[in-house]
Amino acid sequence: MNLTEYTVSSTKIKDFYIPVSDGIELYCIDFMPKKDNPSKPIIFFVAGWISHITGWKEVLYTLTDEYRVIYIETREKTSSKIPEGKTYKDFSFTIMRMVLDLHEVIQKVIPKNRTFVMSGSSLGSSIILEYLAMNTRQPECALLIGPLPEFRYPPLLGDIVPRLPASWYNVLKELVKWYLRNFRLDIEKEKEQMAKYTNTINSADPYKLKPNALALKNYNLWDKLPFITTPCYIFGAKTDKLHATDDIKRLLHNLKIAEYIECESNKETHSHVVAIHFKNIISKKLYTKIKPKK
Repeated sequence: MNLTEYTVSSTKIKDFYIPVSDGIELYCIDFMPKKDNPSKPIIFFVAGWISHITGWKEVLYTLTDEYRVIYIETREKTSSKIPEGKTYKDFSFTIMRMVLDLHEVIQKVIPKNRTFVMSGSSLGSSIILEYLAMNTRQPECALLIGPLPEFRYPPLLGDIVPRLPASWYNVLKELVKWYLRNFRLDIEKEKEQMAKYTNTINSADPYKLKPNALALKNYNLWDKLPFITTPCYIFGAKTDKLHATDDIKRLLHNLKIAEYIECESNKETHSHVVAIHFKNIISKKLYTKIKPKK
């Protein structure tokens, strides 16, 4: 992968694997721009469920000319490494294990004398919200694109997924794509989103995806929201049916310090437009001006 496509020429790039406490190694990319200095927060970016960095090229390119960005790929992705002699069955792929991963990585990669901002999308945003509810090192704010406060399996998939061996993933992925195409996505208005999810599903590792998908069944984080005191910006899209509008409204109602920013489309949430929002919020410290709910 040519990472120079994700930033300006003056930015230094370091990609590496970082081990977490159960032995799995996670893939990280550290973008260090010439304009970085200790007074600026580091952006810690956690992408969505099995998503690929190619979907974030425009966002990263816009952010990394000015801010240091650490991009972390979570354990369900194909990039994570399982220790020799072990199999995926020896490891947990639950949300809380992934939250612990974030905690451990932050401790290792973000210097103690630097502030940071957390950003993510979809499942990445959900993991960030779980992290924010912990009594641990907190970011200045969280910038969350289409967070999923709960996962609802359609009855058909909920019955099929546990029964299918991972080797049958080719059958399962066609069912998932059919479900997204017919029930969750506006494919006329969001062709790019459908193409993105299709590529993501096709390239996923079934042996990591299955235990992760099972762990997500019936998951929700509603009871964690009262413990979050970090300012949060929630980004949504008018045409995005995958991330339910009612859930986003309930999420905003239950977060103590939060604001909503609506984009025109899912494509826009993955573009320079949302990155400019990020830069504006961070540079002007707009998160300090959000009025907490009483």
